[in-house]
Amino acid sequence: MLTVCRIRRVLPVVAGSLAVATLLVTHRVVVDLVMKAAGIPKNAAGLGGFVNGAHALVTPALVMVAAIAPLALVAGGLVLMFGGRRGMQIVGTSLGVLLLLGSVTALID
Repeated sequence: MLTVCRIRRVLPVVAGSLAVATLLVTHRVVVDLVMKAAGIPKNAAGLGGFVNGAHALVTPALVMVAAIAPLALVAGGLVLMFGGRRGMQIVGTSLGVLLLLGSVTALID
């Protein structure tokens, strides 16, 4: 018969095992979902799969960053205008991310 003491010892092990199993299943589902959305074929392995995935994901990421960059530039300018010290950091970060994503395709090829 299980006593309270035994249940307290076994419960963390069972909970940890369930958490790991759930994480593994969820991770595989997320990977499959991203591969399907990016158009990466199932037979792509190694560097070919990485390059295909990068090409498929760069364009949407670039569009998202290009939509946010003007807002970040305006926000950085406002921070500078009101005397904040982080305004140039906001402006530089938004431009840097935009330039980096724009050059990712060239870096991968």
